[in-house]
Amino acid sequence: MKRQTKQVPTPTQIFLVAPLDAYALRVTTGLAYLGGLLVLPLLFAYLANMRWDGLLVPVALALAIAVFLLLTYAVQPRRYEITATELVVRRRLMPALRIPLKLVIGVSLASDLADVPRRGLRFAFNAGIFGYQGPFRLAPYGEVFFLATNRERLVAVARDQRTTMILSPERPRAFVEALQAARADYALEELVPSSLNETRP
Repeated sequence: MKRQTKQVPTPTQIFLVAPLDAYALRVTTGLAYLGGLLVLPLLFAYLANMRWDGLLVPVALALAIAVFLLLTYAVQPRRYEITATELVVRRRLMPALRIPLKLVIGVSLASDLADVPRRGLRFAFNAGIFGYQGPFRLAPYGEVFFLATNRERLVAVARDQRTTMILSPERPRAFVEALQAARADYALEELVPSSLNETRP
């Protein structure tokens, strides 16, 4: 009689997101200050009990800036999780983004992208407000998808028939090693059941 061995589930590995780099911090605070300055004329007009139609323009701009700040904060990553079957990007207010390990075909450090957005940038959805988010088009790398906060700690996660993701864990090397090990374990788990099915009479 064969003794059945109980499979121990792989614990979830949690990697915190790197803090905002100096460039992202300057851009974020600068845009927030600009939004505040645009509201000042409305405040002065209210205190002076004045009505001025020209105030609608700065107020509309301030509102647009506030909405953009809120959206970029909502999608900002706060941690990355590696489980036995997927890579999970936890965001501030938006639902988590899940990438199955079967779609991950490679992971490596992306220190070559540390000069973004100063060099090689052709298009960017958000290049600095609460980090770097959304689709980017870079020369000579092509299209990538950023969910990062710090250009000095970038990691590239290549996906099968999908855009490469750029992340920024606080410990990039440890993250790369952990994701590579998780991919290897997942591939082994997928290989063992299939090989057992082939050997059955």
